[in-house]
Amino acid sequence: MTIPLYFVNFIDNYIFMKCQIFLPKLVIIIIILSFFNENLSQEKKFFKEMKPLEKSKAQIKLSEAYQFYSEGNFKNALLDYKDLIVINPSNAKAHFGIASCYYKLHNYKKAKYYIELAFENDPKADQDLYYMMGEIYFRLAELDKAKIYYEKFISESDSKQKIKGYSLDLKLNQVAYAQKELLKPNNKVVISNMGKVLNTDGPEFAPSISNDGKYLMFTSRRSDTKGGNVDKNYDHQYFSDIYLSQWDSIKKEWSKPSNDLGKINTEFHDGSLSFKSDNSIIIYRNIYNVTRSGDIFEATYSNSGKWSSPKPIFHRNKKLSKKINSSYFESSASITEDESYIYFVSERPTGNGQTDIYYVKKTDHSYSEPIHLENNINTAGDEKCVFIHPNGKLLFFTSNGRKESVGSYDIYYCTGGHENWSEPINMGCPINTTLEEKTIYVSKDGNTAYVGGYYMEDSYGGSDLYKIDISNYNLLK
Repeated sequence: MTIPLYFVNFIDNYIFMKCQIFLPKLVIIIIILSFFNENLSQEKKFFKEMKPLEKSKAQIKLSEAYQFYSEGNFKNALLDYKDLIVINPSNAKAHFGIASCYYKLHNYKKAKYYIELAFENDPKADQDLYYMMGEIYFRLAELDKAKIYYEKFISESDSKQKIKGYSLDLKLNQVAYAQKELLKPNNKVVISNMGKVLNTDGPEFAPSISNDGKYLMFTSRRSDTKGGNVDKNYDHQYFSDIYLSQWDSIKKEWSKPSNDLGKINTEFHDGSLSFKSDNSIIIYRNIYNVTRSGDIFEATYSNSGKWSSPKPIFHRNKKLSKKINSSYFESSASITEDESYIYFVSERPTGNGQTDIYYVKKTDHSYSEPIHLENNINTAGDEKCVFIHPNGKLLFFTSNGRKESVGSYDIYYCTGGHENWSEPINMGCPINTTLEEKTIYVSKDGNTAYVGGYYMEDSYGGSDLYKIDISNYNLLK
């Protein structure tokens, strides 16, 4: 029995919801299969007119494609689905599989081409066809079509659990919000790609500038990652490394970045988060059998010109360190200049959704227990990145769980200061798009934002690093 692609898509979206599920994906799939009867009619239709040898090859390829997809190996799944097209060029099920793979790989234009082929050849090729059409059209800002196919999926689906798991009420609200916001972009905002010296055809994200303005730190997943390996337990892309670039004051440009940073990078996942006031760095690590899912570390740069070996954040204060790094997933952290407030993102079960924002505050010589940020900021979705501005009066974060969203992850900010934050304000278009804006850093003067995003302008492939003029927001007025 093969695992239907619509079940794999359902798992990815349902786990995202508020209920905390920590079982491996394939185990969850088996549990769900015990409650649902697999619809095999589509596969029977696929093989019906094939010769015995072709049928055997196609069955193997389809099974392999499902397996690769369920493992997050979308590139190999894509190859198998394309082989199926060679056997049967008009097969809608294979077209749907190709569209789903391209969607996961962020190639939405190709995803659109193949999902429309699937729909043309057989509108019932997959239970999730209308949903996937809505997703693809949303990413491409074809919002009227996205609304039509989300609603069509809802009207024809007999699974209320799946409709809830896919957050369709939320997505329809986001489509409506995007329809209004895209009509009134802030034309004074200038978005500039930071260039081919920093960006590659792989993903670059999580930029941060040192307090003296001399260094740029960011994360990327490239072939020169330490160890040169891919994450076979997640998405079969290269493990992430931290890269550092130095500002050339004569040429007025950033130098070629390097990931040769002593013991900063490992053969697993390492990510940049932020600089502290003394230019030491806060980083993320996810090392199999070492960290607990994902933890936050820090490292300093010595006078001898070498980076120290990263240690858990505030390792000298073990009590505080354990308050931040738990047995759950921690992925982002930002600290005020006087270290009186530490904001971080965690997946611990006391939150509203997948990951939420917490903080600890310093009183005298001790820190509080982690405090869950107000519910008007945290959602049942995913708060991905947090950044506290050096002035302590502006909080930036990214989220995909708010109705006031142009689509997927958007960037928001709050004013008012610690323990008195305003309602989140969407930074609007063109900073937020129907694609993903997951990470942000804002300069001390509040005039420049550095974002890792999927802007179409001059993209080198994947997410790139962008410099954005936000001076007209008057954030520090």
